[in-house]
Amino acid sequence: MSDNELEFEGGAGLFEEPEGYFKPEIPPSFDHYDRLPEFIKDGQPSKIVLRLVGKSPLWGHFLWNASKVTANYLEEHASTLLVGKTVLELGAGAGLPSFIAGVHNASKVVITDYPEIELIDNIEYNVEHVEGIDKSTFRVQGYIWGADVSNIMEELPEGADGYDLVILSDVVFNHSEHAKLLQTCHDTLSHKNKDAKVFVVFTPHRARLVHRDFQFFEDAKAMGFKVEKLFEQKWWPMFVEEESTKDIRSMVYGYFLSF
Repeated sequence: MSDNELEFEGGAGLFEEPEGYFKPEIPPSFDHYDRLPEFIKDGQPSKIVLRLVGKSPLWGHFLWNASKVTANYLEEHASTLLVGKTVLELGAGAGLPSFIAGVHNASKVVITDYPEIELIDNIEYNVEHVEGIDKSTFRVQGYIWGADVSNIMEELPEGADGYDLVILSDVVFNHSEHAKLLQTCHDTLSHKNKDAKVFVVFTPHRARLVHRDFQFFEDAKAMGFKVEKLFEQKWWPMFVEEESTKDIRSMVYGYFLSF
């Protein structure tokens, strides 16, 4: 994967298809997350089955390692992070962490991603088909980071000033959008609830630019967030690239941001 390949794409590519060339649409695929057995209660599903878009320039066609690590951590800490809580996910892709929140009885779950019709329709499909959730507590919205958050905030119960948990699962690779993403976190996280958290989980997919991934947390501090490192776990690289950077690209890191 090139240094620029994961950024939002714009403009013509180097190798354009000939005029009139028809490229068949890639159909959706399915993947699943196996829940941790010790947290499965009677009547709950043992796995979360998700539909993924066939192909997306915003990378919604993968179930990322970071998404699974996010889900694992949320399962382990559901009693403090999810049960009865309001949850917002930004850049959700298929929305796995949000569905874990639903399984653990979050009071409201708002799933957002870039307002591309295929992405949003796919999330709505998953809301309709994932088992073990109260679908009435879910909302799906298209949202561009840094934009007005009024529609997102309208989903909160009366009197709430923000969400108890904001989830960022493998989105900090988009370095050009860090400031906008942090602004949205600042505007949507509850300031009154001292236990409110932004949960950030990511993998350094581009080893040469790993310093720019971690710059996200320095920028967060500059905006007034407290930063707490939670874990680092070694998985496996999502993409086949040079062997020399395999160890860097295998890591998954987790952090909390709070006020």
